[in-house]
Amino acid sequence: MELKNYFTSMNALRVMTDDLISAIQAQKKERSFHLALSGGGTAKQMFALWTTEYRDRIPWSRIRFHWVDERCVRPDDNESNFGHARRQLFDPMHIANEQIFRIHGEDDPQQEALRYEREVAVLPCRNGMAHFDAVILGVGPDLHTASIFPSTKNLLTDQRLYAVSRHPESGQWRITMTGPFILNSTPLFVPILGKDKRDVVRRLREGYSADNDFPATYILSKAERATVYASEL
Repeated sequence: MELKNYFTSMNALRVMTDDLISAIQAQKKERSFHLALSGGGTAKQMFALWTTEYRDRIPWSRIRFHWVDERCVRPDDNESNFGHARRQLFDPMHIANEQIFRIHGEDDPQQEALRYEREVAVLPCRNGMAHFDAVILGVGPDLHTASIFPSTKNLLTDQRLYAVSRHPESGQWRITMTGPFILNSTPLFVPILGKDKRDVVRRLREGYSADNDFPATYILSKAERATVYASEL
């Protein structure tokens, strides 16, 4: 794990976005770039930046958008990760429907996890498993990542690509990438923003251990290529 620290959240997101653009440009132009997005407050800040400062700099037509995880709600629900992306990124940037591969949070969770796994299974393969070109991961205050919570750590080693999880407090069902899929030689871009995440960054810096046994510390300690973009404000 590489840690990059910045004074402001916007600076952290700018550097992360510049690194993502470099990754897209480094790939052969005839290939689509398959990117998995996360939701939450950080994604909202990121989308606002992308649709203003980066609207003419990101090669939008090359990107195929997928999801790390999704809440099991309708796409027009205020908690839908896809819904936020549609309103704040896809519609403003006129992204074609053919570039968007959403998780159907309104459908039966178990069946949808299977359907989405089949959909992404056709992506380029690495180590015998489908492979994203980049994944943008969030990390929560409880050090969950994707929708793998401290109470669902079995998903860190689940051999499926996607599985059903449940939020430990709200009881909300989620569909999420599993640990092996996240760790399949995929570059991880991890924005962790704000002074309220200082303890999160400290835990990640300490690394995975019996006393620091959280989904995010596990993933980032084992990832081949992971960059954390942290900010103090």
